[in-house]
Amino acid sequence: MKCIKCKKEIPDGSIFCNYCGIKQDNPKRNTKKRGNGQGTVYRRGNGKWQAEVTLGYYIKNGKYYRKRITKGGFDKKKDALAYLAILQTDQGKKKQITVGELWELFQDAKMQRLSLSRQKCYQIAYKKIINEVSYRKIDDFTVQELQNIVDKFGTSFNTKADIKNLFSLLYQLAMRDDYINKNKAIYIQLPEHAKKEREIFTDTEIKTIWNDYKNNPSPITAHLLIMLYTGMRTGELLTIQKENINLEQQYLTGGIKTEKGKKRKIILPDKILPVIKYLLSITTSKTLSCYRSAYFFRRDWKLKKAELKIRENLELYCCRHTYVTRLTALKISPAMLQELAGHEDYETTLEYTHLSIHERLAEVNRLL
Repeated sequence: MKCIKCKKEIPDGSIFCNYCGIKQDNPKRNTKKRGNGQGTVYRRGNGKWQAEVTLGYYIKNGKYYRKRITKGGFDKKKDALAYLAILQTDQGKKKQITVGELWELFQDAKMQRLSLSRQKCYQIAYKKIINEVSYRKIDDFTVQELQNIVDKFGTSFNTKADIKNLFSLLYQLAMRDDYINKNKAIYIQLPEHAKKEREIFTDTEIKTIWNDYKNNPSPITAHLLIMLYTGMRTGELLTIQKENINLEQQYLTGGIKTEKGKKRKIILPDKILPVIKYLLSITTSKTLSCYRSAYFFRRDWKLKKAELKIRENLELYCCRHTYVTRLTALKISPAMLQELAGHEDYETTLEYTHLSIHERLAEVNRLL
């Protein structure tokens, strides 16, 4: 046999090593009473015993922490030990999930169905609150805690609304998978928000954009004209695939938001066809748009507004309001107007009309 320490050959059955003198008997180890994952018990400072079972681990700031379920208040150790079996049952191991884990699920299950702009909003919202909430279990938050988080990290009405909506979507996922049974996010209060009245382009401003395009064609004016004459949203225009454009029948397929709005046929009027062909001739990607994101689109529009001396408060979305308002002034039927706008209900379409007092007066004066 070999010595357990120096590894030299010694007579079989030796109690001590002839060379180093180390005793050869291996000490008997205590039999492990509970295997890994079966839990442990310990005495707290108040003298009471506590039972604890580890459910798993989570990462916070690059370090691993245990997820555990506990039950305390036992007078005797044997009572705490007996309760370990209950903690290990499905009833004791209440399903739990952290906000960070729900965010991963949300990205896999829901995010891709949203528009690019909405995805960006939720990514920004989560980035603001990640250090505060990612490691915490969704069921641990009180309504007041959620309210404090929204108030603390929301720097504007829109960011507060985005954080609230993100919480609500995460709660819905947790409810779907039976982690919780209540959406606490619906009780978050947002500050009063006066809805900003959208402006519309005047005929003179539209003419100015046309003149600029005709004298010096550019991607930004081409994009603006397409939006003014099709009513497309920014996110829609930026994602239109070339393969979904039918120049012969003068429509393209695309859309976002509602079921009616998605994959609808967007009509291309005669006047805008040359502009579509121009973009098709200069873009090298699979999309109609030259812009990689809405950021660059908005940046170029801001510069073009200053160059053409167009009102500063005209945003890209004003193109859509202008489109619906101009169609309304042409006395298009409500059903056709709703169809062209891609709205699920006519009440939504009405919110996009901005008829002037003069135009309204002209209508009521038609009464005999």
